[in-house]
Amino acid sequence: MARFVIIDETIVSRGFWVKVSGIDLTQFRKNPIMLWMHQRPNSYDGQNQVLPIGYWKDIRLETINGIKSITAEAVFDEKDKFAIQIKDKVDAGIIKMASAGLKTVTWSEDEKHIKAGQKRATLLKSELQEASIVDIGANKNALRLYNDNGLINLSDYSNNIPTIKLKQSNNMKAIAIFLALGAMATEDEILAELKIRESQAKSDKEKLSELQTARIKKLMQHESITDDNKEHFEALAKQNYGLAEKTLEIIATKEKKEQPKQERLSDAIINKKPSGTSNKAKAWSDYSDKELEELRETSRDVYLELFNDEFGYFPDID
Repeated sequence: MARFVIIDETIVSRGFWVKVSGIDLTQFRKNPIMLWMHQRPNSYDGQNQVLPIGYWKDIRLETINGIKSITAEAVFDEKDKFAIQIKDKVDAGIIKMASAGLKTVTWSEDEKHIKAGQKRATLLKSELQEASIVDIGANKNALRLYNDNGLINLSDYSNNIPTIKLKQSNNMKAIAIFLALGAMATEDEILAELKIRESQAKSDKEKLSELQTARIKKLMQHESITDDNKEHFEALAKQNYGLAEKTLEIIATKEKKEQPKQERLSDAIINKKPSGTSNKAKAWSDYSDKELEELRETSRDVYLELFNDEFGYFPDID
């Protein structure tokens, strides 16, 4: 005989789950009726009616793959032609699913009974009234619920099954307050605010990058920047702009202080007058060999003029 899982503790398509240990099986064990697609005759004229197609036996509470479940063996009415048709499809592996018809007793929105992805309250207590063979599970016909007024229409569950409103954790409250949304802000409101701030942060980062690029470009025009050190200072400015700027300031100050000390010897030589001839222009013979060599290296024009005056022609010194 075929054994079916009648119900387990997985979340059904309507967003809730049923606590198996909270299902009262007392009446069902006395009358373990098996229906087709939860259908019961609504009249007794015998026309187009689907009568019960059998019963269930060996009803068990067991754990399958770590999930608490209720299972049972299906016994078909072999004198009912329609029941035999369903049995044949079950035996052929065409129909494989069963479904519980539960009378609701207690719903719970307590967080300790809420699973990840759950959207509606947990059915903590219920009564199993019937179990059906079904073609497709987890749709509006797969898990039938009943209350004192009869069948609950799961296709219109919005007013029948309580929605859950999870309490905010302390962390969520802290985040909401930090974002200036108030302690009672919803998760959606918090996420929306975070997206706005993420977008703003990205925009600010782009503007800062543009500003930094402009500052570095301007810094590269500093008087102490040369072809030799430009690449170094550009890399330094990208990592630490303040350090690069300060270093260039120190270099510039140092260069200015050293400038008077670096007065060329040629300037002193050119302005020097021979003793006893304070108003007489200096001639080639007035310079020592060392001074002439310095003039040649640092003041070539003066050197050439002195040479021409002394020897009558300009030397080729290239």
